[in-house]
Amino acid sequence: MSTTVYVVGFEEGERAWIESALGRITDAVVFVDDGAAFLARPPGGSGQCLIASADVDEAATLRLVRELRRRGVALPVIVLGPHSAFRTAVDIARLEATDFLERPVSVRELRAAVRRVRSDPK
Repeated sequence: MSTTVYVVGFEEGERAWIESALGRITDAVVFVDDGAAFLARPPGGSGQCLIASADVDEAATLRLVRELRRRGVALPVIVLGPHSAFRTAVDIARLEATDFLERPVSVRELRAAVRRVRSDPK
């Protein structure tokens, strides 16, 4: 199965790290500048997921996931956030996001989260 990972809300250095970490296990890593741009054209179909950052603006990340779910978009979502974002992790889980990874996140953890998404039968 082909896999496309969409990435929203990361700085340039982190984008390079994510692309390097996922390049070998995905077919494409697509960077989107912000949640509004992503919501303008949310992807459909299987083999796709979203990785979003809750580091800078936790509320914006929650709004993004909430709006995806409101629109009926069942896209798996992996959120990366700070250790101190326990409340955000709980809220993300309630919105049926797939995973919340506490920083610092290793390459192994990120790859495992994407692999879980690929193998999820939803």
